[in-house]
Amino acid sequence: MMTTRPEMDLERFPYLQGNYAPVLEESTFDEGEGGLHVEGQIPQQITGAFMRNGPNVAWQPDHYVYPVDGDGMIHAVYFKDGRVHYRNRWVRSNWFRVEETLRRACWGSHGKPYPVDTETLAAGGSAHPFKNPANTSVLYHGGKLFALFEAGFPHVLSSDLESAEEFDYHGLLQTGDGLTAHPKICARNGDLISNTQRFAEPYLTIQIFDSAGRHKRSIPIYGMHRRAMIHDIQLCGDYIVGLFAPAFPDIEAAMRGENPFIWEAERPTRIFAVHRDGGDPVWFEAPTFFSWHFCNGFHSGNKLYVDYIWMDSMPVSNDLGTGVESQMRNLHRLTLDLLTGSVTNEKVGPTYCEFSRADERRCGLQYRYGFAAAATHSRSESPNHAYNATIRYDMESGTSQLWDFGEGANAGEPVHIPNPDSDKEEDGYLMSYVTCPGEGAFLSILSAGDLTRGPLAKIHIPARVPNGFHANWMSGITL
Repeated sequence: MMTTRPEMDLERFPYLQGNYAPVLEESTFDEGEGGLHVEGQIPQQITGAFMRNGPNVAWQPDHYVYPVDGDGMIHAVYFKDGRVHYRNRWVRSNWFRVEETLRRACWGSHGKPYPVDTETLAAGGSAHPFKNPANTSVLYHGGKLFALFEAGFPHVLSSDLESAEEFDYHGLLQTGDGLTAHPKICARNGDLISNTQRFAEPYLTIQIFDSAGRHKRSIPIYGMHRRAMIHDIQLCGDYIVGLFAPAFPDIEAAMRGENPFIWEAERPTRIFAVHRDGGDPVWFEAPTFFSWHFCNGFHSGNKLYVDYIWMDSMPVSNDLGTGVESQMRNLHRLTLDLLTGSVTNEKVGPTYCEFSRADERRCGLQYRYGFAAAATHSRSESPNHAYNATIRYDMESGTSQLWDFGEGANAGEPVHIPNPDSDKEEDGYLMSYVTCPGEGAFLSILSAGDLTRGPLAKIHIPARVPNGFHANWMSGITL
């Protein structure tokens, strides 16, 4: 039974306003009267679930600057036999269950942690000042459905989202390990390319799991002088690429209530490439920049090509309402020459965009189309920005298409859903959660081949779907 939650005072937190505000109810809707309303035609041949994770605070926060501290909540639309079903559920981690028992927030934020009190410890809570909210991504691999958060262990979810348990990969993960929230699934053999980070050397270790989820190898990355904010990695054929930008976590500063990250702008951004079979990494150096997310990458001849979202610096501050998060970001392409060590860094397009994705069947391979959540330049100036459009980049021609959902819209990460009857990227679909004034929340389904057609279907949801983080298509998962 749903716990009744007291009303929260969120007025002083910019990133808990508008469609960033949490939803406090878990809902279940089938298609039909009083439930989901389908406008247009949903693809009849797909079976699976579109799921998106994101931060959704369950109890009154003491501090909330950047949307990383809210409890994970999965919003899911299940597809089977041309029918749809929706449900949203919190990720029921041990941290979540302890707070449910005590009916309050028991841990501080990542920007303002504090010692854990005795009542929380007595209720079975962790003594670590940072909780694992399991709020960043959701992924299906090796027969397991995972909720991911890079500073902690993954959680295995039931397909109906009613249960969640920490998973240490049968003892591989040890206390202090954080498993990335952005692993890549190799298009060639189904390997999961992931990594762990620690505060001791080696600060980052690549972890590779086979298609069944069994650990294959660990590849330590030497050449870093300290742990950095490495949010994503990219598979490029036989190589794995990561960015060592000068953004460094500072736990002692965080415990003092100061900025939990140090940005050393005078340092260059270093880039590593390591063969997936192991060995020493190759290091490259480029003028300073930062990135949260890759789009895709591939290996051709002596060069690695990496497409990613570029930013001038790390967009995090511990002060409320600074607007630093809204700095310009664009899709760029890095070209790394394995023979000469040279680096080129070219802008693909001028549009303000984030959450870049590609057809996962092309992960690590040469591909044609990249997709992202996009905003017009005027909207990017807001300190509490939102993305009102979906953009598609043609990586061969350099052209782009954009579908604008309208003034005031909030459009989430677009995920490519393959057409099971075709291996062509353009025959697939793009799904994303959208909230529009006058329409409310819906799951948008666009044609990957032609965004200008507008949504092929809208699955209207009679509840609010707040802005969140990362989504994926769980092929074959049903209720």
